[in-house]
Amino acid sequence: MSSTILPDQPVTRELVLLGEETPGRRGDKSIVAESRCEITLTTNEALERCVEALRASDERLAQQPTSRYDWRRTWVERSSAGGGKVLFNVAWYDTEFFDEKKDTFLKPDHLAMYAHIGADEGSVSVSHWRLVS
Repeated sequence: MSSTILPDQPVTRELVLLGEETPGRRGDKSIVAESRCEITLTTNEALERCVEALRASDERLAQQPTSRYDWRRTWVERSSAGGGKVLFNVAWYDTEFFDEKKDTFLKPDHLAMYAHIGADEGSVSVSHWRLVS
């Protein structure tokens, strides 16, 4: 089954997590970089597993006020044909930590997690942005 969602298929975007944008959560930390993530999933079940995995991770991060990264808003675009996309950003608060960890999504444990969720190979896209001052 292809992981491509045709552009002419209707989608609905819904906000499912606020992440570090929850009032009071970021505190005085400043964002130094951001990663934009998109995961394409072909079934509703895989979409739900992905959202639940992000929700569990978000709850853990909310309990770690000294974390050097955090999730930002998470959106779901559901396809009328089933499945859809999960879109979220990662806020990075430490430049060295960003440089060290920004490609963690390519490591074997993350690749195994994507497979467990139901994401096909090549269905995860990440782009990184760094604050230029």
